[in-house]
Amino acid sequence: MTEIKIVRLSKQVAGRTLFEAPALTATTGERVGIVGRNGAGKSTLAHLISGQDPDFQGQLVVDQPVSYVPQIAPTLDRSGGQAMIARVRQALVQRPAILILDEPSSNLDEQHQDWLAQQLTHYHGLLLLISHDRQLLNAVTTKTWAVTAGKFRSYAGNYAAYQQQLDREQTTQAKQYHEQTKHLHELQQARQTRLEKAQRIRKGNRRMTAGERSNSRSLREATAAKMERSAKSMLAKGQREARVAKPVTTSGFKLVATDFPHFTGKTVVKGLDVTLKRAHQTLLQRATFQIDPGDRVAITGPNGCGKTTLLHAVLAQATPGLTLAPAAQVGIFNQDMTSLPSTRTVWQTVRRASQLPDQTLRNVMGALGLAARFYDQLVGALSGGELVKLQLVRILVGAYNVLMLDEPTNYLDVDALDALADYLTHYPGTVIFVSHDAPFRRAVATRTLQFDRQRLTDPQREAAPTKATPAPDVTLLRFQYDQLMADPQATTAELQRLKRQIDQLTQRD
Repeated sequence: MTEIKIVRLSKQVAGRTLFEAPALTATTGERVGIVGRNGAGKSTLAHLISGQDPDFQGQLVVDQPVSYVPQIAPTLDRSGGQAMIARVRQALVQRPAILILDEPSSNLDEQHQDWLAQQLTHYHGLLLLISHDRQLLNAVTTKTWAVTAGKFRSYAGNYAAYQQQLDREQTTQAKQYHEQTKHLHELQQARQTRLEKAQRIRKGNRRMTAGERSNSRSLREATAAKMERSAKSMLAKGQREARVAKPVTTSGFKLVATDFPHFTGKTVVKGLDVTLKRAHQTLLQRATFQIDPGDRVAITGPNGCGKTTLLHAVLAQATPGLTLAPAAQVGIFNQDMTSLPSTRTVWQTVRRASQLPDQTLRNVMGALGLAARFYDQLVGALSGGELVKLQLVRILVGAYNVLMLDEPTNYLDVDALDALADYLTHYPGTVIFVSHDAPFRRAVATRTLQFDRQRLTDPQREAAPTKATPAPDVTLLRFQYDQLMADPQATTAELQRLKRQIDQLTQRD
């Protein structure tokens, strides 16, 4: 039977302890989810287990060869999702006794996410799955290794079971901390009461005669001193009792619309009969769409369908029929981290990217998991997830009124995902983003533009148009009608639908 056994293991990085693992075990048939914040040491633990990094203290026993699929690798001419699927397929074909996958669901569309979950559920070896994808973890894993405050602990069950147990632990800790604080406060009050009584005894009763006061001075001093020692001892004993750490809480941050440049105009992006190609492949044919100020638009579709290509085309403004408003000041996030200056500190990098006050920057950084201990670190020393967070912070606090985010959720831990979703929900500008994280899309998006067989559909507006939806432009509809008339592949139904819309608007006017 294959086994991984870890006893009193610790890993040092740059002179400090990155993490400790007092006791972790896993055997054949178990599917272990490894979870925790970015930079906490999950990938580093994988490097130790796979033998890529021999520098550690403690006991580590791995009795079979390990196949390790890293989170970031060259994609060549394929999309990130296609490249990941190819790497996972190659690893599964080898049928390794121990398989480690690092963020395998990043960049995967829904179809391939389902495929991945099925493949891993039927994998019969020992699986270690590093992931922030809650759906995948819940569908696949049977055990959880969680790293918190620099220490790995093992929990039975999948991510949901781990979260339930963690919630119970935090509730218990909060209750014990409250009781401890109350107890110490009561001790301090009792100490103060005894000290005040000792002081009154030392002074003596005001009705005492001079002789009585003189004769009782030694006794009064001894009694007061004894009472003061008792007060001091009582408090010291309380302080020596087992201490419960204060529960860690995360705080959000407020956005102020005046912190960002104002957008003037009625349309941010307009596509009019757009045809989009990549190399010799047609991605869109005659797509017409519009993105308005304040929209939060998710662009969805299968891997390789053209989502990222569309974002690039909007920015390049070189595709006929596709326009970006002149008033749009666009902040762009992509997975290329090479643009980050590796020799600058984290704080220098963020400070140069924004005109917002220091405290606002600290609030945003803290909410996304870049706390004060990161400020003086060099960018080149950050983990993959930390680089993603830094790139996001630079964009979010910049002087932009439009955000274009290409897979911003990849490699982010759960806390950062929730903070980002909350930030974008309250962002005063326009957000256009690509993400395969369905819960994140549901939390953020007000609209969806979906690639569907070389067309771009808007399911919400097509299914249930609202009064707030701007009326179609007659000139635009007539242009589309003329184009369809010249298209030999156009159907009669399409022509009739456009003609009815034109007639209704003309009659209304």
